Amino acid sequence: MNNQEIGKSLASKAPWALLFNIALFALLGVVDGAPLLSNLLFSLLFGAISTTFLLLYWHEKGGSFFIFALLMPLMLIIVSELSNFVALAWVINGYFFGFALALIIYRVVFLRDAVEH
Repeated sequence: MNNQEIGKSLASKAPWALLFNIALFALLGVVDGAPLLSNLLFSLLFGAISTTFLLLYWHEKGGSFFIFALLMPLMLIIVSELSNFVALAWVINGYFFGFALALIIYRVVFLRDAVEH
């Protein structure tokens, strides 16, 4: 499997990941209530940025994108306000939700064009 096929493979599984994250959001909402909005926005943004960096790496745009993608979860934890363990669960779930959402956007926008041509 070459690098570009990895992105296609992950993009095909992204809808299932999105559904899992939505179910986990519902469970966290029942357990903890509403999350801190800034934490949720940061986690969605950093997850999407991480996906973008990994896709750039897999499309052979440079190895530094892999390092940047690995730094995104660390940066997310640094900028998030984590008052308890459940807040961390919100941030982690939001990160993977943003990751899966970016993969779905990649699938709809870029992979559809590749199939049509």
